[in-house]
Amino acid sequence: MKKIYTLIIALVLTANFCIAQTVCTVDMNAAPSPGISPPASQLPCVVIGENYNQYIQVQNLTSLMGLVTVDSMNLDSVIGLPAGLNWIKNPDGLAGGQNGCLTFFGTTTATPGVYNLSWYGTVWATVQLLGAQSYTGNLSQFSSQYAYSLTVISPGDPCGNVSGINNFSADLNSAIYVYPNPNNGLFEFRLNAGKRINGEIAVYDITGKKVFNEQLDAIGIYTTAIDISKFAKGLYTLQLKTADGFASKRISVE
Repeated sequence: MKKIYTLIIALVLTANFCIAQTVCTVDMNAAPSPGISPPASQLPCVVIGENYNQYIQVQNLTSLMGLVTVDSMNLDSVIGLPAGLNWIKNPDGLAGGQNGCLTFFGTTTATPGVYNLSWYGTVWATVQLLGAQSYTGNLSQFSSQYAYSLTVISPGDPCGNVSGINNFSADLNSAIYVYPNPNNGLFEFRLNAGKRINGEIAVYDITGKKVFNEQLDAIGIYTTAIDISKFAKGLYTLQLKTADGFASKRISVE
């Protein structure tokens, strides 16, 4: 019995040690202005089947267009990570202008390509003439300085310019519709495409968990009903991933 307890304790300590190893240390000099360091173009590629553990440094915005003062920001989820990768942040929330860091870690089995990331969370700010306000949703839209991506490659391939299924497609995005939105968890997905589209429709909650997926192979007008009403109210992200790129829509379930 003592051996069993010893084994359990050893496993717990090992798990805690592995988790602790993924927590990054904030470098006050790495991100001297709002944005992310290093830029995505300088980040090591994610190699399929190999362990990945990479830190990035961030600095929160202090203001927007001189009209909005950012009081604090909390990141809840990172959408678009290659399958098998996860993330952890330090600290939990950032005041306006504060530095922090994130770790991307895990082993991916994803298809080679460029995976554009979207950051979802809440910003608390003071707006001129309006006072204290908050926004919950895609934080990437506030500044181009937060545009970021990870590149997945096959073992032995060079970490260079890679195109893949996870490049954002503006044309595809304009061809899909979600109605109604906001909704109660029941809504219709509609695609109006001039060529054959083959891919996957997926819906993710604010934590990045996939709550719905359906394969799509269609040409012209295609509609399908989606039901996520059994899940909690809140913000969700619908993505259509194809060989030519992906499209994304935000969904509000009330």
